[in-house]
Amino acid sequence: MSKFETVIGLEVHVQLKTKTKIFCSCSTEFQSPPNTNICPICSGYPGVLPVFNQRALELAIRVCLALRCRINNRIYFERKNYFYPDLPKGYQISQYKMPLGENGFLEVSSGKKIRINRVHLEEDAGKSVHKNKYSLVDFNRTGIPLLEIVSEPDIATPVEAADYLSCLKMILQYIGASDCDMEKGLLRCDANISLKQTEDKVLGTRVELKNMNTFKGVRDALGYEAARQEKVLERREKVYQETRLWDGNKGATAVMRTKEEACDYRYFPEPDLLDFFVPQEFIEKAEMYVKELPLEKKKRFIEEYKLIDSEVDVIISNIWLAEFFESVVKVYSKPKEISNWIIGPFLEQVNNLASDFNLVKISAQNFAKIIKYFSQGKLNNITAKRALSLVITTDEDADEVIEKEGLRQVSGEDELSGFVEEVIVANPKPASDYLEGKLSAIMFLVGQVMKKTRGKANPKVVRTILERRLKNEK
Repeated sequence: MSKFETVIGLEVHVQLKTKTKIFCSCSTEFQSPPNTNICPICSGYPGVLPVFNQRALELAIRVCLALRCRINNRIYFERKNYFYPDLPKGYQISQYKMPLGENGFLEVSSGKKIRINRVHLEEDAGKSVHKNKYSLVDFNRTGIPLLEIVSEPDIATPVEAADYLSCLKMILQYIGASDCDMEKGLLRCDANISLKQTEDKVLGTRVELKNMNTFKGVRDALGYEAARQEKVLERREKVYQETRLWDGNKGATAVMRTKEEACDYRYFPEPDLLDFFVPQEFIEKAEMYVKELPLEKKKRFIEEYKLIDSEVDVIISNIWLAEFFESVVKVYSKPKEISNWIIGPFLEQVNNLASDFNLVKISAQNFAKIIKYFSQGKLNNITAKRALSLVITTDEDADEVIEKEGLRQVSGEDELSGFVEEVIVANPKPASDYLEGKLSAIMFLVGQVMKKTRGKANPKVVRTILERRLKNEK
């Protein structure tokens, strides 16, 4: 075992789900052409005045409540000064001395509580696009409401860090604060990691990691950096406080710059925004949207519906899916059957729709019909999936679709016997193999009958008829 302990803290930046930017009325639309969602305010023109977005404050308070933070009623902004090509003003309006939320916690799936140091509002920077011989800047992202969530150094492993991020992402989605799409940059993560001797109480020198744009990237980067620092310490060398970039292709970190301290940013009060106090009724309104959080829902689903952990993890991973599951249970009270169908055929077809739940139109009543008919033997696996595929984006009545497409399962022996005879005559070798003891050969014959009936035959009945017919042959 290593004589070193890994200590990790995460800084998560999440774009809030608003239609306009935090201090101006420019759109936050992601796919707009470069530099089209900008104005003199977010572009940093002299003499312009920012106006605070109330919706951003409302969503930020929801997050603070969900993370059990103490909320500072006084809203106070400061200027954080630094110079990047994608920061047109040369400073960022942020919160430093008085963050919106403090001293909260997030419970991860293991039950461990990771303390939250602070949650504060700020504006996002633009985006640099690097080419082979030059760089471009897109200011569309400049000024989008950003919430920074800073954990205490309570995370002990890279796996636990990924679990923390997964739980945080679900909470943010559940309360409607953000879509958290990492591919679009809506959720970004920086990590601070240090190593210390197991018996030491003082933390080691921390290194900040950037450029991790997936949960796997966070886990891999932290794993690499922990191993790198351990080798440095074992050689009795010094770990330097610095910022390092993660290169996923090389599977390694590289030095970006020496780490700045807070004093390097020269914070001072934002002169163009007045301080104000948040009324208690505004906070109470936000509380209405912070209801049952993911882990609470998971515990209830296990107790109420008698599902296992792995099933519930899939169902609660998306709030739409969790609510859809419960709406189907109200129609057809067989939660285990519903769970099997949601995790299997339903999500398979959603994946075919590019995992876009907005395209799913099927009602709980229609979905329940398909599951019920499958359970009753009116549909087999093939025809039930076919019915689902025809209804999932239209919500056309399942009964009408089944009738129109002729999907009802054929279970009558009189109807199936003729097909069985045809298959035996056309496939003497598999029939002979079965009689000689190769029992798996009968599944080929079943498949041929299914093919002849265009998937509508009841496979159990077909097998029974085949076995009886072949044994009579012998």
